[in-house]
Amino acid sequence: MTAIPQAKKTVLDNGLKVLTETIPTMRSAAVGIMVGAGSADETPEEAGLTHFIEHMAFKGTPKRSAFQIAEALDEVGGRFNAYTSKEQTMYYAVVLDKYLHVAVDVLSDIFLNPLLKPADIDMEKGVILEEINMYEDTPDELIHDLFAETILHGHPLGRPTIGTKESVKSFQRESFLKYRGRLYAPDNVIVSAAGNLEHEKVIELVKPIFSGFPGNKQKARMPEPKISGEIRVKNKKTEQVHLCLGVKGLAQVDEDRYAFSLMETILGGSMSSRLFQEIREKRGLAYAVYSANSPFKDCGIFYVYAGTEMKNLTQVIELILQEFTKMKKQGLTPKEMERAKEHLKGTLVLGLESTSSRMSYIARSEFYYDRIITIDEIFEKVDKVSHEDIVRLANQYFKDEFLTLTIIGDLKESPVTKLSC
Repeated sequence: MTAIPQAKKTVLDNGLKVLTETIPTMRSAAVGIMVGAGSADETPEEAGLTHFIEHMAFKGTPKRSAFQIAEALDEVGGRFNAYTSKEQTMYYAVVLDKYLHVAVDVLSDIFLNPLLKPADIDMEKGVILEEINMYEDTPDELIHDLFAETILHGHPLGRPTIGTKESVKSFQRESFLKYRGRLYAPDNVIVSAAGNLEHEKVIELVKPIFSGFPGNKQKARMPEPKISGEIRVKNKKTEQVHLCLGVKGLAQVDEDRYAFSLMETILGGSMSSRLFQEIREKRGLAYAVYSANSPFKDCGIFYVYAGTEMKNLTQVIELILQEFTKMKKQGLTPKEMERAKEHLKGTLVLGLESTSSRMSYIARSEFYYDRIITIDEIFEKVDKVSHEDIVRLANQYFKDEFLTLTIIGDLKESPVTKLSC
């Protein structure tokens, strides 16, 4: 059986990596430019600058106006976008395979040559400030950043990618140029493509454009955050109370990540999970309840989210802690283990059914592991996870010293003052 993905890699003389996966059964092609620059690379004064730079890429280049950038993809039936995370920024496009050259041309143009006009920066400040306002009005999203900020105790990974109103208002053109000069360098960039394409043809498109891309990244390795438990309440007039309760998690490169993912799946990763069944189905205490595992390059966090009525808050917290304790003592049943393994494998494969997901997968794999990890390799490691692995990890991470609770709602203090599992 052919390994998936079957990716090829070429490293240009300046250090830029080009990855491709040929999928001849597709009629589309996806291409992305990933730079190893995220909100975790910002100084406190730069909070939100990575995300702002992503916005500015679409505002025009010497070659194209903002309208012409959009028109170039629209007229070939393609779509393009970008996103900013804690550790990367990705600019990407999906087109019919015969228009791959258009996608490469437009994406490379906005990536390498943004005008960054002061007038455009000032206008976009208003857009991002409204985005922050919208975010502040969405407590079920805001609570996740509040949890990360609290458990990571001021570490850059805990800052929201969108920044603050104060930092966004302060940015000038020089801010963008300085940041790009520090991190937008060829040895910090991966160009990835997947679909009905040939590796050599992609190199022919990419090499002339990026071979003259100069510089070297100036990126210091972040210190690992010191994670310790805390209870934090953000008072806000809301109909529901929103909470995140969690602990320290695993780094993306940790070999135990597969076992941890199985544990997370059974705790709150699906509709058949323990927390969904106990809190929603059996007791009707919440509509939304789920777990989230956020692994970064050097560390990670794990938590459970729930939205509930004020009168149910204490009970929901207690039920989550009870499941943490149960996992430490009992691990997973054989049936749960089998279900979690098949769920994890199925989710992975179904998530790779498009050219854009395959393009993103190979870029992320190269970013974190410096190689492409195949699906078969993941399946093999998932299948090897034992009951003892689950119990060991539960006892290693579900510790009182890591337990952190954040709450957003119409209350001034937590009804629970001590957390224990």
